Amino acid sequence: MDVIQIDDLDKPDNDGIHKTGAIYNFAAPSKIVSQPVGQWNNLEIKVIKQNYTVMINHQKVIEFIGNRQLERYIGFQNHDAKSKVSSRNIRIKER
Repeated sequence: MDVIQIDDLDKPDNDGIHKTGAIYNFAAPSKIVSQPVGQWNNLEIKVIKQNYTVMINHQKVIEFIGNRQLERYIGFQNHDAKSKVSSRNIRIKER
């Protein structure tokens, strides 16, 4: 499973693989462009076969070529019972 991170707060992360926009444990975003806590971010994730593109607030932060299975699930998850995540205007488009 590939996970796109949406958390900049929990821990120090010198290599960025756990920052917002990262492909968790695989690829760090090229820059941190997320808004401060309490403000909305625009997140776009595009996956075509093994090619991943992540855009945050209309800025490209990841271009990554993976090597995992092509069939999988799409899911939303928060970290633990104390985590709060809000989403709106979610769209999934199949090509």
